Amino acid sequence: MPPHTEIPGTASLAGAVETRDLAQLVDEAPWSTYQKWLLGCFALVFAVDGLANQSLGIALPALIADWGGARAAFAPVAASNLAGVALGSILGGLIGDRIGRRWALISAIFLFGLMTAAGGLTHSVTQLILVRFIDGVGIGAAIPNGAALISEFTPASRRGRAIAIGMVFIPIGGILAGMLGAGVLQMLGWQAMFFISGALPMLLALAFIRFLPESPGFLLRAGRPEVVARVLGRCGIRLDAWQVYSTPPGHASLAGPLGTLLAPAFRRQTLLLWGGFFTCLMASYTIFSWVPTMLHTLGFDLTLTSLGITTFHIGGAVGALFSGVLVDRKGFSSAHMTLAAAAAVVAMVMAVMLHQNITIALLVLPMILTLGFCMAGLHNTLYTLAAETYPTAARATGVGTASATGRLGAVLSSYTGVISLDIGGSGAFFGVIAILLALCGLAGLAARKHTAPSPIATA
Repeated sequence: MPPHTEIPGTASLAGAVETRDLAQLVDEAPWSTYQKWLLGCFALVFAVDGLANQSLGIALPALIADWGGARAAFAPVAASNLAGVALGSILGGLIGDRIGRRWALISAIFLFGLMTAAGGLTHSVTQLILVRFIDGVGIGAAIPNGAALISEFTPASRRGRAIAIGMVFIPIGGILAGMLGAGVLQMLGWQAMFFISGALPMLLALAFIRFLPESPGFLLRAGRPEVVARVLGRCGIRLDAWQVYSTPPGHASLAGPLGTLLAPAFRRQTLLLWGGFFTCLMASYTIFSWVPTMLHTLGFDLTLTSLGITTFHIGGAVGALFSGVLVDRKGFSSAHMTLAAAAAVVAMVMAVMLHQNITIALLVLPMILTLGFCMAGLHNTLYTLAAETYPTAARATGVGTASATGRLGAVLSSYTGVISLDIGGSGAFFGVIAILLALCGLAGLAARKHTAPSPIATA
């Protein structure tokens, strides 16, 4: 018989008590106003995450003008930030599974806010490298804990779109950074860009200390059923005096969260998820980094070059939202493979078209828009699957390590782009993108095939 946790005062009535699974209670209940309000809070986390992450790129031209030197001298700053995000994704997941999502998330937000603000006090590239590395650790740590909390507070029928809504606020944060830079850089300088971009996350973290709840699954595992009852009550889930709710023992490993990921019950899903994230982010960052340069070499002027990457991001914002609805209505496998197949086909068509020197803007730009739509949606489906695959004791770690593996693909994307362009030009470039997207689709489908039904209920 699985272990259970009782609501205080019901132990003497054990013979008349109905045992209910905690995650099942959340899944079967309506999506309450309080749960939607929490989603809005988590969306703000991703927005300030995107704001802090983009602050360097926005401030960089003014920073270079002030300090002098070539743009290449600042490349290690961006690299250190990306390395910090990868490390933070792993550490944040481990810490969230150990001490709770709430404090892990609050600490991560405050850390990247503080370090973003500290960027305005630096006086050398070396100082900025250190500050942005620590800043990246905080940014990376926030993502898995935010995704895990969204997953655990949302009914299964709405989970896909909830995670999609949260994730789409990362690029929205980037848009806010651009708007902030337009209003601040000329009047107050690059230092103010860092100060304001850092102050907003710190204020949000302080507010969260007051009203952000802990994950019900983590509270139950920590032996705090009275707090679980209170949190569920806010979600509109009322527990009468006869109920005892419990969670199955799952597949927790004595080696801790990391050991759980590679335990026999989860090893195959974990490796396939890592492969999916790796190929997805390698493809995405290859486009981020090299499409503007590639379009310029094809003869596009600077206006169309900028428009090309802008259309990719616009498509991504729309696709991220659409993917959540698609997952909820059609299921992960159908949504994931539809987006992967569509993206791979578009990339292959572009490869053939550009190889034949067909470079009409009215054809190229809509295809880039479609790629952005499909690839952002594909990325979100992977986050949804990662959040549903692992038990509560390892969920944040599972999402974090998958995200970190994706960041490794992002780092390697600089080589993917330049090598493919050197070998076969634009045709080879999009041919490689098509292969990466096809591999991502297959990895996600195989991971889902080996995931037990309703894994979110396992804690």
